[in-house]
Amino acid sequence: MTEKGSHLVLFPTVASPLGDTNRWSADVHGWCYDFDELRNFQRTTANLLRRSLKLPKGVPDPPFFRERATGFVVENRGKLAVEIAHAGTPAVSMFTKRNGHYRGTLSIEFTPDPANTSQTAHGSWKTVLAARQVELGLTAQGTVHLPGLRGLSIISDIDDTIKFTNVGNKRELLANTFLRSFRSIEGMPELFQRLAQPEVSFHYISATPWQMYGAVAGFLAEHNFPEGSIHLRKFALKDATILKKIFPAYKKKRKVIESLMLRFPQRKFLLIGDTGEKDPELYGEIARKYPEQTLGICVRNVSVEAPDSLRYRRAFAHVPSDSWVVYEDALRLEEQFLPGLLAKWKNAEDPVPPVLPIATGQQAS
Repeated sequence: MTEKGSHLVLFPTVASPLGDTNRWSADVHGWCYDFDELRNFQRTTANLLRRSLKLPKGVPDPPFFRERATGFVVENRGKLAVEIAHAGTPAVSMFTKRNGHYRGTLSIEFTPDPANTSQTAHGSWKTVLAARQVELGLTAQGTVHLPGLRGLSIISDIDDTIKFTNVGNKRELLANTFLRSFRSIEGMPELFQRLAQPEVSFHYISATPWQMYGAVAGFLAEHNFPEGSIHLRKFALKDATILKKIFPAYKKKRKVIESLMLRFPQRKFLLIGDTGEKDPELYGEIARKYPEQTLGICVRNVSVEAPDSLRYRRAFAHVPSDSWVVYEDALRLEEQFLPGLLAKWKNAEDPVPPVLPIATGQQAS
């Protein structure tokens, strides 16, 4: 549970190189808010969430509820100056908006060096930004990931792709989001770990609101998913009916994916999602618009359509048939589809792509 008092957060973002120099343009995104559990969970917003979840009145809140709902009931701090700095870079001031969030970019200097310890567990480059809010005496640090000019970028949805959510059933979605322990999709943490190499960057995109950043980051860390940038959704809780619309956010996903592709025109992209919402249609459009950058598309089948249904033929029209797959489980994806894609990358790139060491008969866990 979040401690009482004022808080400053910096979210994990990404930076892109500025030409052939050692300068990078780093995304900055953070949040400033106040929290008092006793007072905040008596607010109308907390009661709105309880009603939406059909929680009984007059009884203690169930496990996970307060931890997951905290971001929705905090008091956001707007109109505050936050200083953002990086080693060797003068600080830049950014201002929080009404929702407590602040955004911008910072030009930083960073030279990848094998002796430098600024690397993820799988060897990709990262660095740290520092944030300071003087009046409240708050400081924070946040990771910025630095993909190279070339390599493989894996863009992955979260809900029903790597985390079980059941987005298709709104009642179950809310229960799995606010009331139950998070569960990973079988085999996906292990698959992502085997894909993790120094030339590979990860970008997690979800329609989950930013209010749940702590829970999302905790899930990724607990289940050993590789480090990467996190891209969630701006969301304002105004009434009970809007809760049912928490997750659809196709325009946000498209904006994030296209931004990454435009910033890294020489990198290849592997798009991973599921069929529960509009990932097939969105990814198909992206592949047609950026055919040279789209290495492949993998969507987990969570709907009633068969993998060879009209829906997917339309979604992936004019996308090479060996570049997309609708899969049922991580083992089939790993054994039957990804080796061909990675071989295609190997033929086009100098860096050695990931090798998936799957022994015969091995089961994903």
